[in-house]
Amino acid sequence: MIFRAAMARDVATYVAFAVTAQAWLRERGLEQYVPAAHPAASETIATRVAAGSLIVVESDGKPAGFFSLEETPSQWWSPDQVQALYLAGMVVGSRFRGQAVGSAIIAWCIDQARSRGCRAVRLDCHAGNPWLCRYYEGHGFVLQGRLEQHPGYLGCLYERLI
Repeated sequence: MIFRAAMARDVATYVAFAVTAQAWLRERGLEQYVPAAHPAASETIATRVAAGSLIVVESDGKPAGFFSLEETPSQWWSPDQVQALYLAGMVVGSRFRGQAVGSAIIAWCIDQARSRGCRAVRLDCHAGNPWLCRYYEGHGFVLQGRLEQHPGYLGCLYERLI
């Protein structure tokens, strides 16, 4: 798998992956919100592309997944003394599910954190998605807290120390 900064030409694929992921989750009764699936996220996506923090994962020359990795804490994390990278917006194309793309993304983020001298990788996800919580816990992330991110939408804050 190849990791590279996403370009403007990749945005439509990222949004399509996110829309498909949002539908897949809803079909299973999971209320996980996939930001890139919604028009309100277009400005954030453009900002991440411009900053080089939206990453595309390619497999055999085709986009297999996307995520963002940033040094700035997300709005859900209180600033503290821990130097961390923040993983967000991870989506995998439906034809690449089950091919360990998500695991490769997490490993790459951990390597990036290590090479940048960070002590942790952090993320958040919907508390109402037990599958995703178990997935992150299975990759060594530890629950650091829960908070209401939007009315009726409880989020989990996860951290993996390096």
